[in-house]
Amino acid sequence: MLIFYIHKLDSTQIHSKTLSGLHSKGVTFLTRAGCQDGGYGQRGRNWISPYGNMFLTACFIEPQKFSPGKLSISIGVLLAKIIQSFLPNQRIELKWPNDLLLNRKKCGGVIIEVEEDIHIGIGINIATHPENTNTPATHLGDFCKIDINALLIKIIENIENYLKNPLVFDDIRRTWWSFAKDSIPFWHLREPINGNIIGIDEQGYLLIESEQGQVTKRYSAFQ
Repeated sequence: MLIFYIHKLDSTQIHSKTLSGLHSKGVTFLTRAGCQDGGYGQRGRNWISPYGNMFLTACFIEPQKFSPGKLSISIGVLLAKIIQSFLPNQRIELKWPNDLLLNRKKCGGVIIEVEEDIHIGIGINIATHPENTNTPATHLGDFCKIDINALLIKIIENIENYLKNPLVFDDIRRTWWSFAKDSIPFWHLREPINGNIIGIDEQGYLLIESEQGQVTKRYSAFQ
């Protein structure tokens, strides 16, 4: 995997999409920024991006191999397991569709955008976190010293391995549920939930069971 590091740019997602037309077929690459002044997450919401935190986008081809919903869930599980390995004594959880939680507070997120290639955007709060946000936030460095390069290497290795050898999604769904189920009462969702969340389906959509036992699906803005 080729790695591009830019000290400061608008957005690793934008930069990745610009570069995607330049690489040869079969080549994957990753763009990392020291900081961003135009970072964004789901639905184009601003992602505060100061120095000391992690911002990167991995780009790869063959989007037909992965649905955005399944990929978002899979990358979330991958990151949750990695962060747990750095902070084994802390509570790491996932919030559908793409938030990483540390002790019930947001510490990172994932955005998937599909064009001719797939762009996996990852943001992780390491040195600081935004204040006065709708969702309570925190950062990894508040709990232990994090080697950002060691974290980056582990993320790259795991993403590359996953893209070459995707896991069975049923296994990923079970792992996702183990990271998500205990924090569900504390989720902050844009649209209220009427019923009980019982998991995700085979495409990564949220499953909600009503008091009458009817199960409906909540679709996300996977791009």
